[in-house]
Formats: sequence, structure tokens, C-alpha cells
Amino acid sequence: MGLYLLNISVDTVDPNPNYIPEDLSFNDQESIIEIVVEQILGYENAFEEYDDHDTEEHNKKKNVKIDFLVNQAFPSESPRQLFIKKKRLFLDHEARLTNGFNEIDSPPPKA
Repeated sequence: MGLYLLNISVDTVDPNPNYIPEDLSFNDQESIIEIVVEQILGYENAFEEYDDHDTEEHNKKKNVKIDFLVNQAFPSESPRQLFIKKKRLFLDHEARLTNGFNEIDSPPPKA
């Protein structure tokens, strides 16, 4: 069971479509065990490379959709509150991370 958990897939998406064969001369590491054996233990090409199919669902790029529940209380219906579900699409997850941050100009602490 432990070996099965260590063999979590680290296979990246192929840049070429499925009808173009992979370059088997490039040592593509596709599992944790292969990385440990070939990189850490130093056994080069311990696992034979083969042209595998990348039809796994977790390798496909997806748009992220987040559901928002907005609580709106209307004055005429004070005991009842309506929950409205809104969907928004966020295409760029790192847009705000690239802006950087503003430095805080604070005086040094007093002794």
C-alpha cells in the first residue's frame, strides 16, 4: 500500500497531440518511484520509456468556476432571507500575484 501511495502520477501533459508519437530518447519521468530511483539513487534509465496515452482527465486544462451564495434580506420579507447563487469565471488565477506588493514605511521600534 505504501509503494502504491508513493507511485502517485507526476506525468506532465504532452505538448503534442496523441497522433504524434513521443520522443522516446528523452527520459520523461512519469512517477515518484521513477524520480527516486533515477534521480536520487542515480540509476540512469532504470525504467524503459514507452509511448503512453495521455487521455487521463486530470491532465486536461479546465476553467475554474466558483459558486457564490449571496445573502440578500429584503425589508418586506424580514423573516425570510433569499439565497441567490451566482457563477463567475476566473480565467487568470495569478493576475494579482504579479502586481507585487507595497512596502510599509514604518519607523524603527523604540528600545
